[in-house]
Amino acid sequence: MRKFISMTLGTMMAIGGASVGGYMFLYASQPVKMIIWAMPISVMALGVAILWEDMRG
Repeated sequence: MRKFISMTLGTMMAIGGASVGGYMFLYASQPVKMIIWAMPISVMALGVAILWEDMRG
């Protein structure tokens, strides 16, 4: 059960981070600071890391 919850969380974080990053890339009307870009990229990377650890372990 723990692995299922962890994989679901990782998947949702990876998809959510990618979708927010894509939205920012397509619809940001003015230059966005790097710290703002770091948030969705970090969430996506954390989700991928969770998935990677669940797949390996």
